[in-house]
Amino acid sequence: MRRLLSLLVALGTASAVGSCDPVRDDAISALGGEAPGVPPGPLHRPGQPCLLCHDGSAGDASALSIAGTVFSGGNTLEPSVGATVTLQSADGTKVTATTNAAGNFYLTPDTYAPKYPIRVISIVQGGASVTMHSHIGGNGSCAACHTDPPGPASPGHVYFSNSGISP
Repeated sequence: MRRLLSLLVALGTASAVGSCDPVRDDAISALGGEAPGVPPGPLHRPGQPCLLCHDGSAGDASALSIAGTVFSGGNTLEPSVGATVTLQSADGTKVTATTNAAGNFYLTPDTYAPKYPIRVISIVQGGASVTMHSHIGGNGSCAACHTDPPGPASPGHVYFSNSGISP
């Protein structure tokens, strides 16, 4: 009985120590659960701030250096599949990523270790190509700034329209 009690105390202490950033933990909890029928992986959680979980500190979430989602329109959450996102680091390094079936794109630290600030050189879909006019200052999650709904704190999600990408 004494061994069982010691084991339970040790497990409780390990659980408490494992969660050392309550602000991060609360932000992750606020995202809610996975969408029904979509397992964790490259197609999950479009439009959410990917690096919140995929920053390299979470045990089972693979680390990403930059990630985001491109949608097909401003009033829809339909993904823009096959869009090409070209980024440039402050050191001049350029990389390209392509959106998947969920509209998500991402790069891992071993393929892209950006030097901030980053510029979005272009996002291309079909014949449309647009450049983001502001820089990415230090958070590789597009949804850290591009949240819904649009308002004073956010331009809204990234999407294509007939005249290109907005905002």
